[in-house]
Amino acid sequence: MKVIFITRRWIILFWVLLGIALFLLYALKLKEDRSISAVFSSPVKEKIIVIDAGHGGFDPGAVSDSGTREDEINLKIANKLRRHLKDQGAKVVMTRKTDGALGKNKREDMKKRVEIIKNSNADIVISIHLNKFQQSKYYGAQTFYMAGSQEGQKLAQCIQTKLIDILDRGNTRQIKAVSDLLILKAGQAPSVVVECGFLSNPQEERLLKTDEYQEQVAWAIYCGIMDYFGDQ
Repeated sequence: MKVIFITRRWIILFWVLLGIALFLLYALKLKEDRSISAVFSSPVKEKIIVIDAGHGGFDPGAVSDSGTREDEINLKIANKLRRHLKDQGAKVVMTRKTDGALGKNKREDMKKRVEIIKNSNADIVISIHLNKFQQSKYYGAQTFYMAGSQEGQKLAQCIQTKLIDILDRGNTRQIKAVSDLLILKAGQAPSVVVECGFLSNPQEERLLKTDEYQEQVAWAIYCGIMDYFGDQ
């Protein structure tokens, strides 16, 4: 029988090599964990996002022939959008949280909204509205941005793309630059107005009144926002 003697030096070397191997495995795992964390890190985390639910109180906004008020649906969509964004770590500022207006008249109301936006240090501003037209044939969500704002245009396109993909592939509406909307000029941040559909279209009105469709609208806007920040 052959007897093998293991010297103290070999024992020490074994433990040194084992220690190095364990360290390398730990370092590799740490790198993988950090990579996974980076991949799944929310692009809106710590971003300040103002959500403006249009109209409210004395100002119902558009009202359908059947009496559906724009301001009520705006707030419901805004609250759903707020929930999605907060779940991803965004800091959400709402211009209004209730059915009431922010002032005694339209001028006071808009002045207060502008103040909230200016004082928010917002990264982006999203204003939620519904459309209405004399003819009932028109339908489809559309996103507006401030003329001359490249970031506003980019944000609008991200949102419009998701509105079409998620709500209606047949919607051919494109983003549109405007210069006469006060809410888009309120601050320095990229700002958009999302007209989520037409109350003058009976089919779209029926959809907009449902909780399920409101959730889809909010989700589409949320996905557009995520794409916008994800590209930065």
